[in-house]
Amino acid sequence: MVVLKKIRGASLVETLTASVIIVVVFMIASFSFNNVFLNSVKSDDNLLQNRLEEVKYLTTHDKLQLPFYEEGPYWTISAEEANGKLQLEVQNLRNGSKSELKLEH
Repeated sequence: MVVLKKIRGASLVETLTASVIIVVVFMIASFSFNNVFLNSVKSDDNLLQNRLEEVKYLTTHDKLQLPFYEEGPYWTISAEEANGKLQLEVQNLRNGSKSELKLEH
């Protein structure tokens, strides 16, 4: 009957230490998930890509007058014609990236 020996209960200090360790682990996990979520939201540029494709289409089919400038909620798009080519300049305001495209017009 050695297995059925009574085990002494944990003291208050042991209980508090275990609770603090558990809370710290959950806080670290929470901050990690928050960081991953914020980075995924900042890098999401689907709306910008859709609008850019729309501007390309409209300028290619002469439905949009050049020079063109647009400020969206998270981007700026400018389009102009230079040397017979369409030049698009796009700035993503969420992450600060800037790109320039040159297309045959």
